Amino acid sequence: MAPGTGSCVDALLARCAPLSFAPLPEFADTVPEGPGWFTAGNAPAHVDAVLAASPAPRGPHAVHATRTFLRELIFYVAATAHLVECAPVLDATGYHFHAGGPDGVDRRVLVARGWTKGTSTSVDAVAAAGLVAVAEPVVAAIRARGGVGPRTLWGYVVDMTHFGMLALARQLGTDRTAAWERAEQLAEALYSAGVPRMSTPELVRFGEQRDDVWGVRGACCLDFRDRSHGMCITCPVLDAAGRLGKWETSSLRPA
Repeated sequence: MAPGTGSCVDALLARCAPLSFAPLPEFADTVPEGPGWFTAGNAPAHVDAVLAASPAPRGPHAVHATRTFLRELIFYVAATAHLVECAPVLDATGYHFHAGGPDGVDRRVLVARGWTKGTSTSVDAVAAAGLVAVAEPVVAAIRARGGVGPRTLWGYVVDMTHFGMLALARQLGTDRTAAWERAEQLAEALYSAGVPRMSTPELVRFGEQRDDVWGVRGACCLDFRDRSHGMCITCPVLDAAGRLGKWETSSLRPA
Protein backbone atom coordinates (compact mmCIF):
# COMPACT_ATOMS: atom_id res chain seq x y z
CA MET A 1 0.00 0.00 0.00
CA ALA A 2 1.54 3.31 -1.08
CA PRO A 3 2.35 5.99 1.48
CA GLY A 4 0.07 9.00 1.63
CA THR A 5 1.27 11.97 -0.35
CA GLY A 6 0.88 14.56 2.40
CA SER A 7 4.01 16.57 3.10
CA CYS A 8 3.79 15.72 6.81
CA VAL A 9 4.01 11.99 6.08
CA ASP A 10 6.79 12.44 3.53
CA ALA A 11 8.81 14.59 5.92
CA LEU A 12 8.43 12.09 8.74
CA LEU A 13 9.34 9.09 6.59
CA ALA A 14 12.48 10.91 5.49
CA ARG A 15 13.49 11.64 9.08
CA CYS A 16 12.80 8.07 10.21
CA ALA A 17 14.32 6.25 7.23
CA PRO A 18 17.82 5.84 8.78
CA LEU A 19 16.55 4.83 12.22
CA SER A 20 16.78 1.26 13.50
CA PHE A 21 13.61 1.64 15.60
CA ALA A 22 10.69 3.53 14.11
CA PRO A 23 7.49 1.46 14.36
CA LEU A 24 5.16 3.36 12.03
CA PRO A 25 1.83 2.33 10.53
CA GLU A 26 1.29 2.21 6.81
CA PHE A 27 -0.21 5.29 5.17
CA ALA A 28 -2.85 5.39 2.46
CA ASP A 29 -5.14 7.86 0.76
CA THR A 30 -8.01 5.39 0.42
CA VAL A 31 -9.65 2.91 2.78
CA PRO A 32 -8.20 -0.62 2.52
CA GLU A 33 -10.67 -3.18 1.25
CA GLY A 34 -10.92 -6.94 1.38
CA PRO A 35 -11.30 -9.72 3.95
CA GLY A 36 -9.90 -9.18 7.42
CA TRP A 37 -9.91 -5.36 7.53
CA PHE A 38 -11.62 -3.49 10.37
CA THR A 39 -11.49 0.01 11.83
CA ALA A 40 -10.55 1.09 15.33
CA GLY A 41 -14.24 1.68 15.93
CA ASN A 42 -14.88 -2.01 15.23
CA ALA A 43 -11.87 -3.21 17.23
CA PRO A 44 -13.97 -4.43 20.20
CA ALA A 45 -15.20 -7.32 18.04
CA HIS A 46 -11.59 -8.45 17.56
CA VAL A 47 -10.15 -7.88 21.04
CA ASP A 48 -10.78 -11.43 22.25
CA ALA A 49 -8.70 -12.85 19.41
CA VAL A 50 -5.81 -10.49 20.11
CA LEU A 51 -5.91 -11.23 23.85
CA ALA A 52 -5.92 -14.96 23.12
CA ALA A 53 -2.92 -14.59 20.82
CA SER A 54 -0.70 -13.28 23.61
CA PRO A 55 1.41 -15.94 25.35
CA ALA A 56 1.62 -13.74 28.46
CA PRO A 57 -0.37 -14.50 31.61
CA ARG A 58 -3.58 -12.65 32.44
CA GLY A 59 -2.77 -9.01 33.14
CA PRO A 60 0.33 -8.57 30.98
CA HIS A 61 -1.65 -10.01 28.08
CA ALA A 62 -3.92 -6.95 28.22
CA VAL A 63 -0.95 -4.60 27.90
CA HIS A 64 0.38 -6.73 25.03
CA ALA A 65 -2.99 -6.39 23.29
CA THR A 66 -2.95 -2.62 23.76
CA ARG A 67 0.51 -2.55 22.22
CA THR A 68 -0.62 -4.70 19.30
CA PHE A 69 -3.38 -2.27 18.47
CA LEU A 70 -1.84 1.10 19.32
CA ARG A 71 1.99 1.09 19.37
CA GLU A 72 2.48 2.27 15.79
CA LEU A 73 -0.12 5.02 16.01
CA ILE A 74 1.28 6.34 19.31
CA PHE A 75 4.79 6.39 17.88
CA TYR A 76 3.57 8.13 14.74
CA VAL A 77 1.70 10.83 16.67
CA ALA A 78 4.68 11.42 18.96
CA ALA A 79 7.18 11.45 16.09
CA THR A 80 5.23 13.85 13.90
CA ALA A 81 4.68 16.24 16.79
CA HIS A 82 8.34 16.11 17.78
CA LEU A 83 10.12 16.04 14.42
CA VAL A 84 7.87 17.87 11.96
CA GLU A 85 5.32 19.71 14.16
CA CYS A 86 2.42 18.08 12.39
CA ALA A 87 -0.64 16.00 13.32
CA PRO A 88 -3.12 13.80 11.45
CA VAL A 89 -6.81 14.74 11.47
CA LEU A 90 -8.13 11.38 12.58
CA ASP A 91 -11.07 9.56 14.12
CA ALA A 92 -11.94 5.94 14.90
CA THR A 93 -12.95 5.30 11.29
CA GLY A 94 -9.59 6.42 9.92
CA TYR A 95 -7.29 3.85 11.51
CA HIS A 96 -7.52 0.38 10.01
CA PHE A 97 -6.33 -3.02 11.16
CA HIS A 98 -5.94 -6.30 9.33
CA ALA A 99 -6.61 -9.48 11.28
CA GLY A 100 -3.82 -12.03 11.00
CA GLY A 101 -0.36 -13.06 12.12
CA PRO A 102 0.77 -14.43 15.47
CA ASP A 103 -0.40 -11.32 17.38
CA GLY A 104 -3.86 -11.25 15.85
CA VAL A 105 -3.16 -8.05 13.88
CA ASP A 106 -0.56 -7.96 11.12
CA ARG A 107 -1.15 -4.58 9.44
CA ARG A 108 -2.15 -1.10 10.54
CA VAL A 109 -3.08 1.60 8.03
CA LEU A 110 -3.72 5.26 8.71
CA VAL A 111 -6.12 7.05 6.37
CA ALA A 112 -6.20 10.61 7.67
CA ARG A 113 -8.70 13.24 6.54
CA GLY A 114 -5.81 15.66 6.39
CA TRP A 115 -2.91 17.01 8.41
CA THR A 116 -2.50 20.04 10.62
CA LYS A 117 0.76 21.95 10.81
CA GLY A 118 1.32 24.92 13.09
CA THR A 119 2.33 25.77 16.62
CA SER A 120 3.04 23.01 19.10
CA THR A 121 -0.17 23.89 20.96
CA SER A 122 -2.40 23.58 17.88
CA VAL A 123 -0.61 20.45 16.66
CA ASP A 124 -0.92 18.78 20.05
CA ALA A 125 -4.64 19.51 20.31
CA VAL A 126 -5.36 17.85 16.95
CA ALA A 127 -2.94 14.96 17.57
CA ALA A 128 -4.40 14.24 21.00
CA ALA A 129 -7.99 14.33 19.78
CA GLY A 130 -7.22 11.85 17.01
CA LEU A 131 -5.21 9.50 19.20
CA VAL A 132 -7.89 9.44 21.90
CA ALA A 133 -10.63 8.85 19.33
CA VAL A 134 -8.81 5.78 18.02
CA ALA A 135 -7.64 4.49 21.41
CA GLU A 136 -10.88 4.87 23.35
CA PRO A 137 -12.85 1.94 21.88
CA VAL A 138 -9.74 -0.24 21.98
CA VAL A 139 -8.94 0.56 25.61
CA ALA A 140 -12.56 0.15 26.70
CA ALA A 141 -12.82 -3.28 25.09
CA ILE A 142 -9.51 -4.52 26.49
CA ARG A 143 -10.45 -3.22 29.93
CA ALA A 144 -13.77 -5.10 29.80
CA ARG A 145 -12.17 -8.39 28.77
CA GLY A 146 -8.57 -8.25 29.95
CA GLY A 147 -8.93 -7.78 33.70
CA VAL A 148 -6.75 -4.65 33.74
CA GLY A 149 -7.91 -1.17 34.71
CA PRO A 150 -7.65 2.24 33.06
CA ARG A 151 -4.51 3.26 34.95
CA THR A 152 -2.50 0.52 33.23
CA LEU A 153 -4.10 0.82 29.79
CA TRP A 154 -4.25 4.60 29.44
CA GLY A 155 -0.90 4.71 31.22
CA TYR A 156 0.52 2.75 28.31
CA VAL A 157 -0.68 5.44 25.90
CA VAL A 158 0.86 8.26 27.94
CA ASP A 159 4.06 6.34 28.66
CA MET A 160 4.67 5.40 25.04
CA THR A 161 4.08 8.99 23.94
CA HIS A 162 7.05 9.90 26.14
CA PHE A 163 9.19 6.91 25.18
CA GLY A 164 8.54 7.46 21.49
CA MET A 165 10.11 10.90 21.63
CA LEU A 166 12.86 9.69 23.95
CA ALA A 167 13.76 6.86 21.56
CA LEU A 168 13.96 9.35 18.71
CA ALA A 169 16.30 11.59 20.68
CA ARG A 170 18.53 8.65 21.53
CA GLN A 171 18.81 7.54 17.91
CA LEU A 172 19.21 11.03 16.47
CA GLY A 173 21.69 12.16 19.12
CA THR A 174 19.52 15.08 20.19
CA ASP A 175 18.80 16.29 23.71
CA ARG A 176 16.87 13.60 25.60
CA THR A 177 15.60 15.99 28.26
CA ALA A 178 14.22 18.35 25.62
CA ALA A 179 12.46 15.44 23.93
CA TRP A 180 10.92 14.38 27.24
CA GLU A 181 9.72 17.90 27.93
CA ARG A 182 8.14 18.02 24.46
CA ALA A 183 6.36 14.75 25.27
CA GLU A 184 5.06 16.25 28.50
CA GLN A 185 3.44 19.01 26.45
CA LEU A 186 1.71 16.46 24.23
CA ALA A 187 0.63 14.47 27.29
CA GLU A 188 -1.13 17.56 28.66
CA ALA A 189 -3.11 17.72 25.42
CA LEU A 190 -4.00 14.03 25.84
CA TYR A 191 -5.34 14.75 29.32
CA SER A 192 -7.36 17.66 27.95
CA ALA A 193 -8.74 15.33 25.25
CA GLY A 194 -10.05 12.88 27.84
CA VAL A 195 -7.21 10.59 28.93
CA PRO A 196 -7.50 10.13 32.71
CA ARG A 197 -4.54 11.53 34.64
CA MET A 198 -3.81 8.48 36.77
CA SER A 199 -0.04 8.01 36.48
CA THR A 200 2.91 10.05 35.26
CA PRO A 201 6.14 8.75 33.71
CA GLU A 202 9.38 10.21 35.02
CA LEU A 203 12.75 11.07 33.53
CA VAL A 204 15.49 9.73 35.81
CA ARG A 205 19.06 11.06 35.86
CA PHE A 206 21.89 8.54 36.29
CA GLY A 207 25.01 10.68 35.83
CA GLU A 208 26.44 14.08 35.05
CA GLN A 209 26.48 13.93 31.25
CA ARG A 210 23.64 15.68 29.46
CA ASP A 211 22.10 12.45 28.24
CA ASP A 212 22.68 10.27 31.30
CA VAL A 213 18.91 10.02 31.60
CA TRP A 214 16.19 7.55 30.75
CA GLY A 215 12.50 7.22 31.40
CA VAL A 216 10.51 5.26 33.95
CA ARG A 217 6.94 4.31 33.15
CA GLY A 218 4.10 5.80 35.12
CA ALA A 219 2.12 2.56 34.80
CA CYS A 220 3.71 -0.86 35.05
CA CYS A 221 3.46 -3.15 32.02
CA LEU A 222 3.02 -6.08 34.46
CA ASP A 223 5.55 -8.26 32.63
CA PHE A 224 7.42 -8.79 35.90
CA ARG A 225 4.63 -11.20 36.88
CA ASP A 226 6.23 -13.60 34.41
CA ARG A 227 9.24 -14.80 36.40
CA SER A 228 11.20 -15.46 33.25
CA HIS A 229 10.94 -11.78 32.30
CA GLY A 230 11.80 -9.88 35.47
CA MET A 231 11.84 -6.10 35.78
CA CYS A 232 13.28 -3.80 33.14
CA ILE A 233 14.99 -0.46 33.71
CA THR A 234 11.76 1.40 32.92
CA CYS A 235 9.70 -0.46 35.53
CA PRO A 236 8.16 1.81 38.21
CA VAL A 237 8.23 -1.11 40.66
CA LEU A 238 12.03 -1.45 40.45
CA ASP A 239 13.95 0.25 43.27
CA ALA A 240 16.56 2.94 42.63
CA ALA A 241 19.54 0.66 43.31
CA GLY A 242 18.27 -1.97 40.93
CA ARG A 243 17.61 0.65 38.27
CA LEU A 244 21.11 2.08 38.58
CA GLY A 245 22.61 -1.39 38.26
CA LYS A 246 20.70 -1.97 35.03
CA TRP A 247 21.77 1.44 33.70
CA GLU A 248 25.45 0.69 34.23
CA THR A 249 25.26 -2.24 31.82
CA SER A 250 22.65 -0.79 29.50
CA SER A 251 22.97 0.04 25.80
CA LEU A 252 20.79 3.08 26.56
CA ARG A 253 23.80 4.96 27.94
CA PRO A 254 25.15 7.69 25.63
CA ALA A 255 28.28 6.78 23.70
